[in-house]
Amino acid sequence: MIALRFRRPGLHALALALVLGAAAVPAAAQPDSVTVRVAVSDRGRPVTRARVQLGQQATRVDRTGTASFRAPAGRTSVGVTAAGYVPWRSDLFLDRDTLIAIPLREVVIIIEDPIGLEEIVVTATRSEQRIEDAPVRVEVLAREEVEEKMLMTPGDVAMMLNETSGLRVQTTSPSLGGANVRVQGLRGRYTQVLSDGLPLYGGQSGSLGLLQIPPMDLRQVEVIKGAASALYGSSALGGVVNLVSRLPEGDRELLLNATTLGGADAVLWSSAGSRELGYTLLAGLHRQWDADVDGDGWADVPAYRRAVIRPRLFWADDAGRSAFATLGATLEEREGGGRAADGTVFPEELGTRRVDAGLAARWLVERGPLLNARASGMMQRHAHAFGPRRERDRHATWFGETSAAWTVLRH
Repeated sequence: MIALRFRRPGLHALALALVLGAAAVPAAAQPDSVTVRVAVSDRGRPVTRARVQLGQQATRVDRTGTASFRAPAGRTSVGVTAAGYVPWRSDLFLDRDTLIAIPLREVVIIIEDPIGLEEIVVTATRSEQRIEDAPVRVEVLAREEVEEKMLMTPGDVAMMLNETSGLRVQTTSPSLGGANVRVQGLRGRYTQVLSDGLPLYGGQSGSLGLLQIPPMDLRQVEVIKGAASALYGSSALGGVVNLVSRLPEGDRELLLNATTLGGADAVLWSSAGSRELGYTLLAGLHRQWDADVDGDGWADVPAYRRAVIRPRLFWADDAGRSAFATLGATLEEREGGGRAADGTVFPEELGTRRVDAGLAARWLVERGPLLNARASGMMQRHAHAFGPRRERDRHATWFGETSAAWTVLRH
């Protein structure tokens, strides 16, 4: 029982009327559930691939960008996600049927370091083009991978190619250490090895070619697996391995290496140049003593002495014209074999003398075609000794081509 006492008698009637009126008016009834419609848009256009979550319920919007829910009244949360847009989320209180309009914002990616998106240009397809525009699949070994394998075997590229998927370096002459590259199981004579797109190692690279190429001056290695005979003839039925040289960087590098089996390497790479003209120089001396690891009287690791020198000259201007020239020489003496159980000595020797030269140029004619010219020549002599038999051979490869390309409309 509530007793009200007022000092002024005239207020008794007013207070009584207020109390009775409050008791007579019932409280407004709150609904148990409400209908919620969520409309998702981007600058006035509906976003048809959005996903809306209201409390524990989730669904995708329809073609008009709208999603409908039947939800309990009270406090809840709503969130919207869509590919390419910033997620949206908010808390709200539901006490009646509601329409919620949500504008989304597109995700904006700001690249602060564009150097990380370096453009890769390949030349194994006979013309310089971006790797994503190449008509055939080209796999590229970047400079980082080349350096990793160079520290393991600085005298040749056999290790680098052998650890590439789809390639296998097969030993063809254990006594002299000869090896070639097999692409996807095909024999090594079907693999074409190029240097900057030129056959500087011959039309069909011999089994010793890979063991006479130092990797220090390589910028990247491009590999085409599968028949590339349409690009480089019948010697590329298995694939193509293109060794791309480094550009002038204005620095020098010296690598000294020694192995536990009596091997030693000393390789120098130097470069210099201006904005338009530059050069690089590779010089290497390699020495290996023969090693009979299992003690059977036959050399498991052949002995060799090799000297390699290769200067390169680069020129380019702002008008789209460029030229590249190279000259290389390789001198090597290999010795293997051993002594049979009856004391018979069976020596195996191989002497190599190789000289090669290459030239590549391009001219961009104003309002005209893009002209390309490439040429190379290689001469190689071998002196074999297999026991008492002596053999000599000589190989020569000459290559030259010119091409012109026009652009008509978008092609």
